[in-house]
Amino acid sequence: MRILHIFDHSLPVQTGYSFRSRAILAEQQARGLVTAHVTSPKHAGANGGEETVDGLSFQRTPKPTGLAARLPGFGELAMVAATARRVGEVADGFKPDILHAHSPVLNAMAAVRAASRRGLPVVYEIRAFWEDAAASHGTCREGDGRYRLTRFLETRAARRVDAITVICDGLRRDLIARGIAAAKITVIPNAVDT
Repeated sequence: MRILHIFDHSLPVQTGYSFRSRAILAEQQARGLVTAHVTSPKHAGANGGEETVDGLSFQRTPKPTGLAARLPGFGELAMVAATARRVGEVADGFKPDILHAHSPVLNAMAAVRAASRRGLPVVYEIRAFWEDAAASHGTCREGDGRYRLTRFLETRAARRVDAITVICDGLRRDLIARGIAAAKITVIPNAVDT
């Protein structure tokens, strides 16, 4: 099986997100799966090129430019469009069997766009809800307009993808409460290799 992953960021940036991503790729490759990797324009130093880190090649999505890319709301849409283009370019050469989008929701939106043009299924891995992360970071408040819009986008993406993985049962329960079928959701928690 050939899997095209869409990440927010990756190594060499060192975060829990990038280490979980690396572990997923290592396990998939150990099982004989073939993977390719795209990062969003939010990756530090995103320039549209290719970067190899720890034996993995990452296709970087260039940051969108122009007025729309600098406007609130439109900037996020420009990132989705740029990521979808990059995913499409890589998919056309790599020929994946499936797209695996990792949160945030912008990556799922880009994956759905690219997949729909190519007849590919999408799995969306939710590590946290973007609206809750924004509220905890202080960039919005729970229940405000930005929070509600982001929650809407997360729910819409969850409805449009073929399968969902989450890192905990709390996220699974939240999705079910939003009307997402339980059969569509698999819990794959963080783990420690001992």
